[in-house]
Amino acid sequence: MKKILFLFPHFLLPGGAANSTVRFARALNEKGYTTEIICTKINADFLRENSDLKFTLLNIPHSGTFLYWALFPFWQIKINKALEEYPDHILFPQVLPSNWWAWIFKLTHKNQKIIWNCNEPSAFIHSKTWISAIHNPLMHIGAIVLNPILKITDIYLEKQNDFVFCNSQYSASDYEKSYHKKSDGVIYPPSYIKIPPLSKTKKKYIFTVSRLSKFKNFDLLIKSFAKISKKFPDYSLLIAGEGEEKTTLQELAQKNNLGSKVKFLGKVSDEKLSELYTNARATALCSKNEPFGLVPVESMMYGTPVIAHKSGGPLETILDNKTGYLYEGHDDLTFFLEKIIALNNKKYLKIQKSAQTQAKKFDISKSVEELEEVFKKL
Repeated sequence: MKKILFLFPHFLLPGGAANSTVRFARALNEKGYTTEIICTKINADFLRENSDLKFTLLNIPHSGTFLYWALFPFWQIKINKALEEYPDHILFPQVLPSNWWAWIFKLTHKNQKIIWNCNEPSAFIHSKTWISAIHNPLMHIGAIVLNPILKITDIYLEKQNDFVFCNSQYSASDYEKSYHKKSDGVIYPPSYIKIPPLSKTKKKYIFTVSRLSKFKNFDLLIKSFAKISKKFPDYSLLIAGEGEEKTTLQELAQKNNLGSKVKFLGKVSDEKLSELYTNARATALCSKNEPFGLVPVESMMYGTPVIAHKSGGPLETILDNKTGYLYEGHDDLTFFLEKIIALNNKKYLKIQKSAQTQAKKFDISKSVEELEEVFKKL
């Protein structure tokens, strides 16, 4: 069976899961598979950037709205009808609620094959961090009040999978805690690893990129940068990405008297992102228990060291003191930011070379080969 239907909630905001989805689809197309991606909404820029892929839009509200969850059964009926149009496809759901779309559909379509790409156990159900990040008051209260029922339902529905792979050993551990069983394997998210020449003229800035959401802990990075700013007045902090926390973070930068030293770049093109990675002194990732995190791998590909929290996926991608630094507390983050800036040329070059060597381990070719083996089993 070489027809794969990707299920994804919506492509309105940038993120690692969205990037993994389109990269897997594109790579499978090149391998001779027929792929299609079904979702509720898609950003015009994202659609244009991925015009070589086939997207089908469900005529329903997206999952970030109260209306979607308030009338969930009604929308699921429409989803079921849409999925019936793909009887010879393997369903390949990604993040919540697309996994629920597939699982509920299979309750009445027993022969349907489902492979779940578990980036993490269903968010907003098993994660207090995700629940705390819900901005809509009604959705936030609903997630708390209904949590016991949602957990029971999620654990029951998860049994509909034919195969489950996680995107890191950390996610696999989280999966086991949530569903009380082991996943079927680990396949790292696909990264296009093309090693460029090392930059010999690094510019004076620390870089970070992600959706500007609460649990990415950009506030911690801004506060740490403020502590070293007086010692290194020529350095800036460049933040790429959009999100609901942008205004709050801008106010925090002003409160810490950073002025133009913290620059919010918004959404950047792939070409610009490459330039930012290449020229940065270091890339910082401050989220805790990140399921995997494409940022460290992408940064290391350009020979740019990474500073990340000592948890989750970065424990598997970053070699502490060799390709960057893993911090635990706020003071550690400040210490490592200062350390990477003050590092002499010889030691910095050694870290750069080690980073590029480490990045090669996460090339897309390996991930796709492992994914193909899963499809063949079905």
